[in-house]
Amino acid sequence: MGKQSIKREEIILKAEDYMLRGYDRPSELSQLLGIAYNTAREYVDIVKARWEIQGDPVKRESARAELIKKAEEVIKEGWVLKSNAINTMEKVSALRVVLHAIERLTKLHGLDTNNENPPVVMTYEFQREREIQMLAEEYHKLPETDKKEADKLIQAEIKKRGMKIKDI
Repeated sequence: MGKQSIKREEIILKAEDYMLRGYDRPSELSQLLGIAYNTAREYVDIVKARWEIQGDPVKRESARAELIKKAEEVIKEGWVLKSNAINTMEKVSALRVVLHAIERLTKLHGLDTNNENPPVVMTYEFQREREIQMLAEEYHKLPETDKKEADKLIQAEIKKRGMKIKDI
């Protein structure tokens, strides 16, 4: 795939993103993407053809959003379990659950390192999840005494912000 093909594909992906947001007329896409009207019309046709092959993107996106919500709930519950753990084995098990849920989130957001087609534009949500993943990785590298201190700081911050972790 040449540089032109890659650039064209990036623009088509941006067009698809705009189309998912409701900008599905060639005239709108032409202005938003800075391309000719006929090119925008061609890209609309390409995106719609892909959608027919891949299935309805709105349904796919809502299913993905539901999976993200469930993974976030698992992460919250994992931290609660870790906080209430009696021994080290229970803490490790709870942290393993959190780690697997974070890995799942990164895959749902397209941020996993094995992904051959990463997203062209990282949204705020993607960036937030990436930061959470990086923090979790750093947490796992800490010695046990520092983890206890980190737990206290996290709990204090949650309390300070008036947030509550709901039981699932």
